[in-house]
Amino acid sequence: MILFVVSLTLAVAFGYPLAPQMAAGSGASPVALGTATVVNIALYLTYHTLFVASGMRATPGKRFMTLVVARPDGGRVGPGIAFARIGVQELLTLPLLLMQSQAKTAPLLYLAVVLVFFVALLVNYLMVAFTDQKTAGHDRICRTRVFKTPDEGV
Repeated sequence: MILFVVSLTLAVAFGYPLAPQMAAGSGASPVALGTATVVNIALYLTYHTLFVASGMRATPGKRFMTLVVARPDGGRVGPGIAFARIGVQELLTLPLLLMQSQAKTAPLLYLAVVLVFFVALLVNYLMVAFTDQKTAGHDRICRTRVFKTPDEGV
């Protein structure tokens, strides 16, 4: 919700579409669509990086669920690792954004790409159920963990 409000505010203030999929049939220029994509990706990466690397050690949503992102020993995650962690997730969705224009011109190709990346995302998160430390793929790559912790003392 926080990112949606910020993204909507920026879209209204600077006059670009909120998201490429919302502007697909509106005749918005490719520059406006590209701007929306770049701004939203940058916003998403910055938001997650800053919160995970901060003293909160989690985004507000994770903190609400009393979860924190940390190194396996419980130590704080630096900005580089926090960025890499969210970047790995974003890399899995980037081809979908880049191919969105193909949805109408080559729907079968687009559907095939969507299915492949959907399975990749699904495997990334399903790893939690099948690994001994309950870590997702992006956590394993970046050597981080998500811990359930009480609010006091964190």
